[in-house]
Amino acid sequence: MPVLLLPGTLCDERLFAPLLAALPAGRDARIIAYTDHADIGAAADAILAAAPAGRFALLGFSLGGIVALEIARRAPGRIAGLALLGATPLPVPPETHADRRAAATGAAPGIYVRDTAWPAYVGADSREDQALLHMIVAMADDLGGAVFTRQIELALTRPDYRPALEALAMPALVLAGAEDAINPPATQQIIADALPDATLRLIPRAGHFALLEQPEATADAVRAWLDRVDAAVGKLPEPANNDQGDRKMSESKGVSASTAGKAPEDDPRAVLQVERRDFTQLVPENRPRVQSLRGFDDCYTDIVDYIVRCTHKIWDERDVGLIYTHYTWNCVAYTTLGTMYDRETHIRDTIQRLVEAPERRGMAQQVLWRGNDVDGFYTSHMTHGIGKHTQFGMFGKPTGRTWLTRTVADCMILENKIYKEWIVRDNMGPLIQLGIDPHGYAETLARKKVDAGEQLMDVLENRRMIGQYPPESDADTSIAHDEGEAQLLRDLHHIYNKRMFGRIEKIYAPNCQWHGPLMREFYGPAAVLQQTMRLVALMPDCSFVPQHICSVENEQGGTKYAVRWLMEGHHLGYGPLGAPTGHPLSVMGISHFHIKDGKIIEEWAVYDELSMLVQVKMAEIQRQQ
Repeated sequence: MPVLLLPGTLCDERLFAPLLAALPAGRDARIIAYTDHADIGAAADAILAAAPAGRFALLGFSLGGIVALEIARRAPGRIAGLALLGATPLPVPPETHADRRAAATGAAPGIYVRDTAWPAYVGADSREDQALLHMIVAMADDLGGAVFTRQIELALTRPDYRPALEALAMPALVLAGAEDAINPPATQQIIADALPDATLRLIPRAGHFALLEQPEATADAVRAWLDRVDAAVGKLPEPANNDQGDRKMSESKGVSASTAGKAPEDDPRAVLQVERRDFTQLVPENRPRVQSLRGFDDCYTDIVDYIVRCTHKIWDERDVGLIYTHYTWNCVAYTTLGTMYDRETHIRDTIQRLVEAPERRGMAQQVLWRGNDVDGFYTSHMTHGIGKHTQFGMFGKPTGRTWLTRTVADCMILENKIYKEWIVRDNMGPLIQLGIDPHGYAETLARKKVDAGEQLMDVLENRRMIGQYPPESDADTSIAHDEGEAQLLRDLHHIYNKRMFGRIEKIYAPNCQWHGPLMREFYGPAAVLQQTMRLVALMPDCSFVPQHICSVENEQGGTKYAVRWLMEGHHLGYGPLGAPTGHPLSVMGISHFHIKDGKIIEEWAVYDELSMLVQVKMAEIQRQQ
């Protein structure tokens, strides 16, 4: 696991010389300078761009630790471990900005260090250490006044990092000298208390420069931290060679590891993102291919272009026959109202839906993905579908009304063909918008299923508990590909399986937005809490099982995550399904999350209340027979 080392103000590689000498041979440790930047966000972006692909550990001293916090806040999924040495999460008070700037424009940096900063830099035992003083002064003089000015400005641009600390769940080391006068032990305690997995080490007989004052004790703490990082990384799947930390898909039908060869080293940041672009920008005619797509049609430039372009061709341009070249013959599609097991069924279903609503349009909202053209791709494609009910079809006699719904389709793709798909469509929304009685419609569907011999499987065991024990304390994070994904799975486990609904207030931003079934739109953690409990209340014995997760760093900041999940339980609560019946329920859903600065700022929760109602009706019919 590589470790990046970020020096502090007026420090260079000499700062880390004792530490590097004490690390095990073969440890990939790289010192990263950021002296060209006067803005902390720009510095963080530059370091992320220069960092090794995949995950890495991050150690920062003083200002370098503050920059490390900014990097971890922006890309938590890439940070396998975080070490903060003499750092602070606090912003610079505005009333001190002028004095900070004056320090940079006054005496030469070396003179400033010797005449002003030195007593605060080191502990009492080191203040007479002339060799140490001369080295720190030499680093300052060599970097010069221009760098000092930029570093002061960079420090002034930092925000308050305390709200973000709780979301940084990677193994962390918080270390400082016990006599640190710049960022004292009380500040270190604030950081350690807020980080979920932090070890606090206060080095005796050392001040701010514990790295140089007590190098052996500091190195011991850093080595112990790196051991924790390596152990934690060993519990997560190894990433492939790209910035998202992707690994081989567990359900891929691609070639085996022995014959697959090395996955292409594409830059995921070159792949299109949907949200801020018009359709014509998503499917340009002359865009060069930016991602390796072995076996894909020449018109596709990356995996997002593939999903958006072929969906439009099939559904909006009515080239339904492209399903023959974009789906395998035996493609299985799991939907909320049933499963399709072959390509011809896909084609029939597509034609029927297009005939019923000729003006139908499917508008891409976002495509989250992972993978490569050797192991296969996984995509999670969210659309808003709008149409007008003008023809006979699954909704019966034409009503002339318009409808709007949200759908997410998760696809597994290899060499231009989708071979497995999960489609979660909010069918209840259009039903209500068209003025159709949900209970009558659900009963009609249920009778057709029962007459066809379809069985409703009972939920025989509560999957979230064993016997009389409480729910599992720890979430299963085995499907995560990085620490950001693992942390989201932990949060969902706490909320849905442990019923710790109060966690919502902690992990959702105060101004968060929630998009749900029936095109519901809500704002704020209180609304998210109500909608979450509303679903759990329908089947209060339910288990929540995440089945897949992927993530993409978002060009607007933060990271977007797609989670496909299953909830199973019994209809034991009141709600839109009517009075409790005790019948078994299974709910397939897909949720997209946008997490920024450690908080969920937006969530899209897609599941089908109609499928739940159909299951209740099927159980009633079967028990009457």
